[in-house]
Amino acid sequence: KKEYAQAQELLHKALEISEQDARAYKYLGKIEEAQYHYEDAVKYFEKSADINSQDKEIWLRLGMCLVTTKRYEHAIKAFERADENTPMNTDVQTGWGMALMRLKKYAQARDKFLLASKISKYNFTAILLSAVMEIRLGEYESAEMKLKFLTKVAPNESSSYEYANLKLIKSDYKEAELYAKKAIEYNRLMLPAYFVLGEVYSIQKDSVSTNEVFYKALENDLDCENLRIEWGKASVRLFDFETARQNFVVALEKNPESENAKIGLALISSLENDFEPLNEVGEKNRNNVYIQEALGLELCSQGKYEEGIDMFKKALKTDSVQTYNYLHIARAYKSLNRADKVREFYEKFVTENPKYKEGLTEYSEWLIEISDFADAKRKLQRAENIDKNDCKILNLLFYSMYRLVKENISEYNVEEAISVAEKILTLGGDFKYEPERTDLETILNGIQGK
Repeated sequence: KKEYAQAQELLHKALEISEQDARAYKYLGKIEEAQYHYEDAVKYFEKSADINSQDKEIWLRLGMCLVTTKRYEHAIKAFERADENTPMNTDVQTGWGMALMRLKKYAQARDKFLLASKISKYNFTAILLSAVMEIRLGEYESAEMKLKFLTKVAPNESSSYEYANLKLIKSDYKEAELYAKKAIEYNRLMLPAYFVLGEVYSIQKDSVSTNEVFYKALENDLDCENLRIEWGKASVRLFDFETARQNFVVALEKNPESENAKIGLALISSLENDFEPLNEVGEKNRNNVYIQEALGLELCSQGKYEEGIDMFKKALKTDSVQTYNYLHIARAYKSLNRADKVREFYEKFVTENPKYKEGLTEYSEWLIEISDFADAKRKLQRAENIDKNDCKILNLLFYSMYRLVKENISEYNVEEAISVAEKILTLGGDFKYEPERTDLETILNGIQGK
């Protein structure tokens, strides 16, 4: 009936009659466990187990509460005793696996969960957790079979989220999106599912959907350190570094010891040639992709371009999605006057990020520097398709066209270039090539016999 206060009163009266009543302590433990008072539950369960170590339930309950209170080694000992009293018990094996999982002994935990699911094919928790362990161990195909089964026979927020997460790992973004949305439909407070969607959309360079997902999480009162960290990471993938900074700062306000927030801010500061935050977290996080990118930037700022390039390439091996490193590499090779490599890595960057106009514009400026006006024109036309009213792009496009016209004069090409100049003037932009426009009008008048 959940009348816990009255039950406790009666149990304490029982203990006044006999302090060695194992069942009284066990039920007092159950009451504390039901009210989430796990430390108190552990004390009662331990007392009950001391009096009657052969109880078929007490070690299981003690083990579960020890897991919750993060005393995993003690929990394993409790499950070992539970297994002696009730061998081949599915709940015991599941709890045992949970303790091993918390100790990051994933292979052993998987074996316990698999045994639990063999004992009872309806132990869906064990099936789910065995799949989670297999994901940790890189056994994706086996995990997918289990999760696909669960999403059909026992669909809920947990199985849907884990399946979405697996699909994200396997770069199946369509399925990852589908099942993350299902997880949120089952439970709008399923925070990790929002993270999956944020990562999917940011990898796909969909800034609108990315920010919508995180704002939706805020609307559902899910604001926390981890939300801000994931939002910041998504913003980095989108090259929206100001939004990334804002979210890492908020994460640090929520937890001043947040290592992930400090790492994120170290990268953002390094992009602005401020390497002081990197000094605080860099040495102990050298395997982190953000730190590797930041270290590459620091090396380049010191003129150590070859070392910086090696660090950027290391970052790409750590996480191939962090494609801004291609841009860093192209810039470093520019400083080394390696035109072949500059072109190679600019190409890689714009191939991975075809809708990032700043990358196309920067690449075009370099192409103009080396007098490759034909390729510059192609890149600038792609940039113009992204933003038709960007006067910087239009100015560079006009100049590229002008230089091509001077190499090969035709009426159409002259008119096309002049039309770009007129568009800039119509937009009220700062047109930088008035003498060149006048030159083209003179050429056009000559062609037309005026």
